[in-house]
Amino acid sequence: MSGADSVQRIHKLPDTLVNQIAAGEVIERPASVVKELLENSLDANATRITIEIKGGGSRLIRIQDNGHGIHTDDLILAIDRHTTSKIHNQSDLAQITSLGFRGEALSSIAAVSRFNLSSRQVNAEHGWAVKTTSKNKTPQLQPIAHPVGTTVEVMDLFYNIPARRKFLRSEKTEFIHIQELVKRIALSRFNVSISLIHNERQIFRYVGTENDPAQRMRAICGEVFVAHALPVDHRAGDLRLWGWLGTPEIARSQTDQQYFYLNNRIIRDKQVNHAIRLAYQDLVYPGRHAVYILYLEMDAYTTDVNVHPTKHEVRFREARNVHDFIYSSLAGVLHSGVSLLSGDHSIGKGYFQSADQNYKDPLAHADINAINEARANYTKLPDQSAAGQITSPEHGKVLALIKGRFMIAESVTGMILVDIYRARALIAGVRLQTAYENGGIRSRPVLVPITLSVSEPDAGLILKNAHVLKTLGLVIECITPDTLLIRELPLLLVYVDAVALVIDIINVLRKANDVCESINDILITLANHASDSAPPSLTLAEMNTLLRELKGVEQKIPAKTFQSVWRSFDMRELNDLFRHGS
Repeated sequence: MSGADSVQRIHKLPDTLVNQIAAGEVIERPASVVKELLENSLDANATRITIEIKGGGSRLIRIQDNGHGIHTDDLILAIDRHTTSKIHNQSDLAQITSLGFRGEALSSIAAVSRFNLSSRQVNAEHGWAVKTTSKNKTPQLQPIAHPVGTTVEVMDLFYNIPARRKFLRSEKTEFIHIQELVKRIALSRFNVSISLIHNERQIFRYVGTENDPAQRMRAICGEVFVAHALPVDHRAGDLRLWGWLGTPEIARSQTDQQYFYLNNRIIRDKQVNHAIRLAYQDLVYPGRHAVYILYLEMDAYTTDVNVHPTKHEVRFREARNVHDFIYSSLAGVLHSGVSLLSGDHSIGKGYFQSADQNYKDPLAHADINAINEARANYTKLPDQSAAGQITSPEHGKVLALIKGRFMIAESVTGMILVDIYRARALIAGVRLQTAYENGGIRSRPVLVPITLSVSEPDAGLILKNAHVLKTLGLVIECITPDTLLIRELPLLLVYVDAVALVIDIINVLRKANDVCESINDILITLANHASDSAPPSLTLAEMNTLLRELKGVEQKIPAKTFQSVWRSFDMRELNDLFRHGS
């Protein structure tokens, strides 16, 4: 045999193998299937969608909608590659307005599962179904009883690709990805009712109500976000950015409450993320992440969503302009503290009143002791003559509040500058450390014990270290292999987000070989949550008390750490600041 004959020849791959290879790009895990099918339902103008999951999506994914349905003659064609009703020619590709358009999703899903597709249009007498349970037979149509709309059943995902199936995570982990995805899609369409069922148990049901977005936001993001949401609605040319910004006080330890949409499409973009981070710069405590729900609307012709098969990535024709528009829109709201109450999207009580009035600062009460910030960067506080309102000169006397975060105080020798957030965390840390060393941190019972779904390994970490966590004021039980019950929390953490706290504790335990090695990290986590959960409002008396307490723990804190919270400037240093300009 000659050398040329021994070289492998080029050949055409079988369609089945081609579809399976293509599925590897589109279908990463069960959540990818749910995303593609939900997008099809939304493109079909569905207003009611039911999602049923079994086995974390590996056993069954069933999605039923009340959209316009699929024509009988198109059902078999729908599961072929590169078939779609969304675009027709090259010009359509330049201005995509639908969520789906590539014509790959159904064929890819059908190639790696046992797949059923059923549908009925409004004028049809009955529905029709097509099944692809066997690759050796041509899919056949059969009449069925079916309501108007479409039902897709995906069973035994990756049954014919063992290599991909073995890389699936636990049932709980896969379902968490599905649950988070459904929440993100639910926030993109307030008018669509969405139900999610897992292993025959209803997880949630969001009722479509376009006129009351707060209802859905409260269900997904919680009451704290709704109460602290600053409405945004800004236009510039063809660009419009609207939605809600969480104030810096409710920043979280994770990025789990960051929702951004381009023309109602979930996207991930570095330019967008950078613009948002820049707007929050110097307002959010280091290591914390802003929370927001934002919607960018712009001409589809100026964007390109045909970047990746998953359609998460996007390119902007004028990326710099988009970046600057997002930054200026958000910075204007965050730094001026003026909410756009005139728009239709304002919810909750908000923090601020109109720009023509004195608005309420996040760290102020509307009483005689209030700190009423105007639009200037800081406002001098009124003197208080009541007993106990002013601290002694030894500790300082609060004069002003800057941006709701920094206190300026007058001391005998000059000026004091204090970071309120870090001060709270530092004081809480000392109290927690002292309590732990003196026999354990006191706990308080949770009025209604809170259940938290986690992975089995994480539940095992909590169970294994339950006795140590109890000495830290945390009483947490495992009621099932993947469900925790939060019964008691540290007494110092009055308004804490219990779920976020336990998740952070689990993250600490994951990194430690032994819980005793992580005690300090857990105490730091508790202190940060104690600071975050403190009431967002402080009277002048409370601020002076904070100043006194901070000075009281100075001897228990390394000097370098204390200086990261408390800065003192004597008169000589203050004079030197301006001497160079003379």
